[in-house]
Amino acid sequence: MSLFPLSLLESSQVLPHPPKPMNASLSSDARGKRIHIDADQINNLPDDVLVKILSTLTTEDAIKTGVLSKRWKSLWKQVPYIHLDMLVDLTKDEPLDEEAVTKVINNHDGHLEACSINHYAQLCKDPNNVLKTWIQLLVQEKETKALSLSNCHGDSTRSNQLLLSQDMFSHPKLEILFLYRYDFKTAEAFNNCHNLKILKLETIDAEVDVFNQVLASCPSLKVLVLDDVMWLNRNACLKIDNKKLKLLHVSSNYVDCIEVSAPRLRIFSSYCLRLGVESTVATNSPKFLLNNGEIDFKRFNMHYNISNQAKEKESIGHEFVVSRAANYLKRIRTLVVFVDVTNSKEVELLRQLLSAWDRTLIELHILFLGDYLSKEEGESSTQNKMWEEGKVFPNAEFRVESVWLYNFCPWNKAQFALASRFITQGTVTKKMSIMTSLVPANKKLDKEAAVAKLMKLPKGNESLLIRSF
Repeated sequence: MSLFPLSLLESSQVLPHPPKPMNASLSSDARGKRIHIDADQINNLPDDVLVKILSTLTTEDAIKTGVLSKRWKSLWKQVPYIHLDMLVDLTKDEPLDEEAVTKVINNHDGHLEACSINHYAQLCKDPNNVLKTWIQLLVQEKETKALSLSNCHGDSTRSNQLLLSQDMFSHPKLEILFLYRYDFKTAEAFNNCHNLKILKLETIDAEVDVFNQVLASCPSLKVLVLDDVMWLNRNACLKIDNKKLKLLHVSSNYVDCIEVSAPRLRIFSSYCLRLGVESTVATNSPKFLLNNGEIDFKRFNMHYNISNQAKEKESIGHEFVVSRAANYLKRIRTLVVFVDVTNSKEVELLRQLLSAWDRTLIELHILFLGDYLSKEEGESSTQNKMWEEGKVFPNAEFRVESVWLYNFCPWNKAQFALASRFITQGTVTKKMSIMTSLVPANKKLDKEAAVAKLMKLPKGNESLLIRSF
């Protein structure tokens, strides 16, 4: 099921999924202890502080505080987001309380930053009318900035169909939209969606032409995630033409053709694309390096040009990737990055990227950028300090089975430091391959000495194999 980052685009930060009840993180001993807090001290706090406290609770718990007093009755209505999880016990065969959800939305004061709703479409008497009502309230009246709708346990028949009015998602305030588990018959709800910056469609069934119409109606997208989508007609081509797109992810059971024209693309990822023999993945993204076509889209899940990303003021694509709440990296197992490790900003982006993984990566390919081969010992003291012990790439949880280092320069201290950290901290568990073939012939001894020095370092994993090519 889709997780929903409650994003504030102005600060380019992705806030966490609505919090779990506080007791869930306490030990049994801690739960048994009573902490006495003076109620008057709490009530003396200003409203904005109390609203921040309520923001740490689930929407359900925040609403329950309304019974405390007249003042508290309205405080929850100022929380900038609401999350409504309508999961019910199917064994009881109870219908959804649609009116309760509508009442919560209506009672909230002012505009919403974000709202997410998990619902059971097949238990609604009229699913589409219910969704229309909620969307109209949230988008048109509450001017919600970020909206997530998750259809739980759809039965792949009538209950999954999303039949909405024209221009349903085109309100200028709506910038982020997540939809999970629906069938699209038309693209009318997306007409004139110049407002959307982030669109995530997960477990969506539709004809390729419908997907193409949706994407053509959203020319301002900067992040596009098509996760586990399915189009029923083979021998068709998914066309993505967007001048502002920074991040693109596509996963599907079968793909015949994908055409991408995105000159500002920095991050491209795919998963389980069962490309046919005649299939193609064509991209016209000159600033998105593909190493002269040598990198195989069928083999590698994710490509990230960190060097180009570092040159931009906006980091919406990067923030989306590294936010665990976005659930972006859940199935990415192979990664290719382009980076200049003498650039402190690029190093920090790389560190954030690798730290975001919560499972072992299978392959990591690092293509070093920069004019290293024509320089001699030319690194500044600032660059050297950046690689002091503990400054970058601390011994964290990130692990990768195999690492390939391309364009490795034996006298580049930053590159050598990165390779050393991977070896000594046990980051690489099986194999490290170092490409030194571009080193000039008159530097052969330097190359051999650097590789030999790396091989002699104490290994975090004794079975690690280090080789050069």
